[in-house]
Amino acid sequence: MPFDSLTKLLSEKAPGAYMAAEMSSEGLKEKMFRPGQGAHNIYSISKSITGCAVGMLEDEGRLSDEDRVYDIIGHLFPDFFDPKWKTVKLKDVMTHHTGVSYDANIDIDVMDFRKDGNEDFLNFFLSKPIVFEPGSGPLVYCDTNYYLIARVVEEVTGVTCGEFLQERLFNPLGWIGNAWGTCPKNHTLGGTGLFVRANDLAAYGFMLANGGVFNGKRLLSEKWIEKARGAKGCYGYGFTNSSDGRWFMAGGMLGQGVYIFPESEIAFSVLGHDVPLDLISKEVVPLYL
Repeated sequence: MPFDSLTKLLSEKAPGAYMAAEMSSEGLKEKMFRPGQGAHNIYSISKSITGCAVGMLEDEGRLSDEDRVYDIIGHLFPDFFDPKWKTVKLKDVMTHHTGVSYDANIDIDVMDFRKDGNEDFLNFFLSKPIVFEPGSGPLVYCDTNYYLIARVVEEVTGVTCGEFLQERLFNPLGWIGNAWGTCPKNHTLGGTGLFVRANDLAAYGFMLANGGVFNGKRLLSEKWIEKARGAKGCYGYGFTNSSDGRWFMAGGMLGQGVYIFPESEIAFSVLGHDVPLDLISKEVVPLYL
């Protein structure tokens, strides 16, 4: 069985693995490599989940990935900002084509933002110049891109992105003990810092594999999922699509991963330290296909 092969690979080649889980129409399978390990930081997988908040709002007609950031939160911009920011669309932000350089990033997992004097994340980010053409320049990967998306969601909904998704996604998926970090001003980080269990993450992937439906309830539209997963072989809205388009995944620092297989309506997740996602893609993914 593919899941048995996955857990065998992790047992032999990933001594830092914490947990793995698989969800299909036949139910949930899970393996705890470190008994007692609870919710774990999924790092950049958080980005795909923040993107889902935009998808839910787009499905309701309250937001669009074509909307410009400035049109939504222009009143939150600093006194002095690059006028090119007015052209940046949500889809540019979610694909990391905002147009800023990497010095616009605040990665709380490796940076001491307080020491650097950057406690106001939004002011820090929006004060940065646009040095590349938004939407068509190079991909510049920044956690702050999805912090910005989380702030947009908060502006539209009136609650933090974490609170919105707790009601609209985490509770329907049956998550237990999840938590999401915030900036010093108590806004959801968006790009990292979401703590979940492997089986919670597998349920998230299973929902995506089933076209946005979980336990008979639609949480996301298929149209949004197709956009979010990205073009074949490319990065989308927090996800990376396979070169053949048969599966897609979201990954996080130190080897966190959720893999989604729409053809078979199945998903699996792995969490831990130094988990070899490259080996999983090479040795385990083909078994699911």
